[in-house]
Amino acid sequence: MSKTAKTNRKKMLRRVAAEMGRQKNTVILLVIIISAAKICLSQAPRVAGNITDYLGKMMTEGSADESWFIRQCLLLLFLYFVGYATEFFVTKGMVKISQSFICSLRNQAQKKLNRMHISYLDNHPIGDVLSRLTNDVITLSNGLESTVPSLAGQVVLLISLAVSMLITNWKLAIIYLTLIPFGLFLMKVITTKTSGLFKEQSVIVGDMNSLITDTYSNHTLMKAYSCEEEKLQAFEERNTKFRKAYVKSRFLSGLVLPLSILVNNGTYVCLCILGGVLLLNGKMTTGCFLAFILYGNMVATPMTTISNSLNNIQNALAAASRIYDFLDEEEDPLETKESVKPLADVKGEVSFEHVVFGYTPDHILMKDVSIKAPKGSFSAIVGPSGAGKTTLVNLLLRFYEINNGTIRLDETDTMDLSKADLRKNFGMVLQDTWIFDGTIADNIRYGKPDATPDEIEEAAKKAQCHDFISRLSEGYDTHISEEHIGLSAGEKQLIAIARTILADPKILILDEATSQVDTRTEYRIVKAMEELTKGRTTFMIAHRLFTIRNADQIMYMENGDILEVGNHEALMKKNGRYAAMYNT
Repeated sequence: MSKTAKTNRKKMLRRVAAEMGRQKNTVILLVIIISAAKICLSQAPRVAGNITDYLGKMMTEGSADESWFIRQCLLLLFLYFVGYATEFFVTKGMVKISQSFICSLRNQAQKKLNRMHISYLDNHPIGDVLSRLTNDVITLSNGLESTVPSLAGQVVLLISLAVSMLITNWKLAIIYLTLIPFGLFLMKVITTKTSGLFKEQSVIVGDMNSLITDTYSNHTLMKAYSCEEEKLQAFEERNTKFRKAYVKSRFLSGLVLPLSILVNNGTYVCLCILGGVLLLNGKMTTGCFLAFILYGNMVATPMTTISNSLNNIQNALAAASRIYDFLDEEEDPLETKESVKPLADVKGEVSFEHVVFGYTPDHILMKDVSIKAPKGSFSAIVGPSGAGKTTLVNLLLRFYEINNGTIRLDETDTMDLSKADLRKNFGMVLQDTWIFDGTIADNIRYGKPDATPDEIEEAAKKAQCHDFISRLSEGYDTHISEEHIGLSAGEKQLIAIARTILADPKILILDEATSQVDTRTEYRIVKAMEELTKGRTTFMIAHRLFTIRNADQIMYMENGDILEVGNHEALMKKNGRYAAMYNT
């Protein structure tokens, strides 16, 4: 393992320990219970040896102290009872600690997702993000809940056994004290190699989830282009890659148990031989020999359990690494009341002044963009794919920050406004509609959470969708979702328009809202948008140029820059790029 990997693993351990340390009192109580239980178990062989020696003495001398014998038997019973009965409390306590930690981690991940910069979501497959927040969280939860208490308990037991063996007979204890480190060294070598493989598995699972999500989300398109075999082959490649990594990691981790047993059994044989010699020479009592035989059996358990626990811990740490990598991603900076200006009585005037922007520093898309959209105006943005039309909207909403220049809303620099205050003045109707799991009323109410049923119905009427909603069996209470929607593309679009009408924004952004519907539905949507745009500043990204002939101004974009600005008649007379696109 590289030095960097070791540092990252130690850092990950510290972070997990710090999170669990928030429940310090419960952790301390569990440590005390585990330590007491394992110390009791480590003393049981000595008591059993004393009872054996007493029985031998009683048989040779004929005298018996029944009360002492009964007390020792009760003591032995007590030691075993405390040693094993406390497992219930340890398990319950660890479940409480781990699930509180996991619950907190999930909350952190959800909050992080809300604060995440949009560039991360644009550049990372959704399946990989979901895998980090689901599969990896479950893996970490299982590791903490079952493995950590087991590992801690067995380490305490191993130390207690070593001390007890030294006290009982240091000569025989030396055998274990020299061979146990050798067994632990073998475990460390193997688990170090499996650490990278476990992380690789998590990455591949995320990749597979991305492919499955992509295939399921676009299954109609996949079937239309007969891409089933291609997608199947891509999945089989990832699945095979996962199988190889899994088999290799399990093979290496599987070596730990037989090697551990081999070391333990070899040590056990040495113990029997040397113990037998000492016993025959009268340098060891029968009870002492029995105690060491029991110690030999007991040592095998923690050695085996530790080896298995280390592999599980590596798997959990690999999952934790992916989760914390997500939590450590750059996010939108927090905005304080002192750092932003209040925004009230918005009119809706928007201007770009010498805006410079690039998604990366070495690739500047917009070099000098200046536009102005007066209050209540209708501005259309046209141009070829990749011209920067959507980028212009993203900058207006501050999904990305500009490199230079100024974007103003009513003469106020948008950089001086909070993103929440800025965005609540915008309404969006996109080419791909947003449909949420809930009733139709819930979907429309999303634009105004406290809207009354009458307000929802009025918005639906203005959006030309009240009639088809009324024809549904449950009307506005009809349950819909993205997967089981039962509505056409045009009907979804009308619901999205109703949602925007209800929100009553000052500024509208329309991204080719009629591109996926038939002519009749398009007419209804156009009528709904006429109602929607009344008195509002509107930006419309258009590909069907006949829909924007009445725009107050049309901006033709290419390679990130605005090359032509004017109304339809003026641009057609100019006979430039817009005219060429329109005629084409």
